[in-house]
Amino acid sequence: MKLCVGTSKGIVLLDTARNGKPLMVLADPPSVWCMAQDCADPGMIYAGSVDNAQIGSTRGRVTLARSSDGGRTWSDVTPSIARSEDVWAIATAPDAPGELFIGTSHARLLHSLDHGRTFRECAEFLKLPGRERWTFPPPPHIPHVRTIVFDPHDPMTIYVGVEEGGIARSRDRGASFELLNSGLCEDVHCIAVDPRDRSRLYATTGAGFYTSSNGGGSWTKVKRGFYRSYAVPLFVAAGESSHVYTAAAASPPPFWSTGPAGADAVMFRSLDAGQSFEALGDEVLPERGMAMRFKADPENSGGFFAVTTDGCVIRTCETARDATMIDATVISERLPAAYDLVPL
Repeated sequence: MKLCVGTSKGIVLLDTARNGKPLMVLADPPSVWCMAQDCADPGMIYAGSVDNAQIGSTRGRVTLARSSDGGRTWSDVTPSIARSEDVWAIATAPDAPGELFIGTSHARLLHSLDHGRTFRECAEFLKLPGRERWTFPPPPHIPHVRTIVFDPHDPMTIYVGVEEGGIARSRDRGASFELLNSGLCEDVHCIAVDPRDRSRLYATTGAGFYTSSNGGGSWTKVKRGFYRSYAVPLFVAAGESSHVYTAAAASPPPFWSTGPAGADAVMFRSLDAGQSFEALGDEVLPERGMAMRFKADPENSGGFFAVTTDGCVIRTCETARDATMIDATVISERLPAAYDLVPL
């Protein structure tokens, strides 16, 4: 299997069958923060870029790029209505080739039906109550859409997470929205819908891990077994009981490069649909790095890939003999800081 990895220095194509040896390194786009694939054509990839010194990401002129050949070449599809915006999140529709949403700085949500050739603003997202209070801790305190997720049970429903503004839901593919912030830390990083129960939602935030058992009507912070504060990636493995994976650092990004222990991150797993967590051990994540994204491994049911800020790509799966045991293998290292990937 090949992987297309987005890093702070551009795109890296890897071959997992060759010990993660890079097949190609591209500096255009110069920096990649988020990625997504078209539902009908895995070789059609979108990559978004952000300008964020905290995480070592500096974008160029292009903030949204598209590849139609599995990441080998790229073209600029930055929306004309958002040329000055960073692209923090991308989600492709699971049931409509060529359809995608992107989330930008200034907490805007844009929608395309033609592979990113044209975009329109989701105008109702701009009218959510309390939007004027949305913020972001570092100056100039501009909030951004950090994650966009389609409900796997109903593709007309999407969830949008704002850092910092909380979670909004649309039941009509972006035509209208409602906020779902009761009991939730509004510094949202990732959202997931349980593949077995659409009323159960998960969210990672700057203040830990949250679950909802009533479709986002209210949220509960998970404390059992979870002893880190800054949670980012999220993966839910479907099975007889939904296994939930996340990783959390001891502090926010500004301290990851300066603190004596780096991010001091831990990978966690829940075997009871997010009610409690267990740490998977210090050896699963690199010593100083933070895992930024988890993506499903098509070759291993319930397995996933992880990318980290110190340039590692990790393949993780439950062992065949004992589902409580985890096999985590570093398939590539010494890359630039890695933020996202897609399998090819």
